[in-house]
Amino acid sequence: MHEGEDAQEDPLAAYFEKSATAVRHSFGRFERELARPTVRYVLESFKEHPIRSTFLANYAVLSVLPILSFLGFSIFVFSSLVFFALSAAILASSAIVLFIGFWLTCTLIFLLLLSIPLTASTLSTYLLLRLVFIARRERFARATISQWAQETKGQFYKAAPPVEEEEKPPVESEGETLIVGSITLDAIASTEKQERAHASEDTVGAVDVVPTTATTEGVKVEGVP
Repeated sequence: MHEGEDAQEDPLAAYFEKSATAVRHSFGRFERELARPTVRYVLESFKEHPIRSTFLANYAVLSVLPILSFLGFSIFVFSSLVFFALSAAILASSAIVLFIGFWLTCTLIFLLLLSIPLTASTLSTYLLLRLVFIARRERFARATISQWAQETKGQFYKAAPPVEEEEKPPVESEGETLIVGSITLDAIASTEKQERAHASEDTVGAVDVVPTTATTEGVKVEGVP
C-alpha cells in the first residue's frame, strides 16, 4: 500500500519540482536582467546627480496615485459605456422588434379577414362558371340545375362510406307464425266459399264439403299455436 502511495506522490513531486524550478529561473532572470541593472543605475545616478535623481524620485512617487486613479477611472468609464451601450442596443432592438411584430400581427389579421370574402368570391365564380358550362352543354334549364346541384353537393358534402353490417340469420317468431297462419286460413276460407258456391249448384257437391272442412281445421291447428 505504501508503494502505491509513493508511486502516486512521485509524479506530483516531480511536477511541483519542475514548477518551482521554472519560477526560480524566471525570477532569477528578472533579477539579473532588470532588477539589478535598475538598482545599479539608480545608485549611480544618485551618486553622480543627487539633485536631479531626488527630484525624479519624488515626482515618480507622487505620480503613482494619479496614474493608478486615471487607469482605474478609464477602465470604469469604458466598461460603463460598453454596458450602457449594450443595454441601450438591447432595449432599442427589442422596442423595434415589438413595434414591427405588432404591425405584422395586424397585417396577418387583416389578411385573414380579407381571405374570407376572397374565398367566397372565388368559390362563387367557380360555381357560376360551372353552371354556365353545364348550361351550354345540356341546353335545358331543369337538367342543367339538377346536374349543377348534384355536382356542387358532391364537391362540398362528402358522404361517409357505408358501414357493412353483419348479416344476421332469420329468426322465426310467434308473430310471424301467426301471420303466415292467418294468411293460409284466409286463402283456405276463400277456397271454401268457392267450393260451397259450386256445391249449391250441384247436389253431389255436399260430399266434397266434409274433407274441405277437415283440411281447414287441420291448417288452423298447424298455423295457430
